[in-house]
Amino acid sequence: MKTLELSFKGSDKRVKHLRLKYVNADLTPTEVEALMGQVAAAKLFAKGDVELYAEPLRAEVVETTKTALLGGPQPVPAV
Repeated sequence: MKTLELSFKGSDKRVKHLRLKYVNADLTPTEVEALMGQVAAAKLFAKGDVELYAEPLRAEVVETTKTALLGGPQPVPAV
C-alpha cells in the first residue's frame, strides 16, 4: 500500500504529520506542494489555539509491504 505522508510545522513549532492512504502514485512535487499550501491556508485543523498544519515542511510517499509469517490465508488452528 502507498501512503502520502505530509509533514507540517504547527503554530506551536512542533512537527505534525498527516497520512493519506490509497494515494495516486503519479502525483508530481508541484501538485503536492500546492495541496500542502491549500491545507495550511485553510486552517481547518486546530487544537485549542494551535494550528496543527500551519507551515508545509516535506512530503513523502511511503510504500508498505506485508509478509505472512504464519498461517497464510487460512486461520491458525487453536492449540
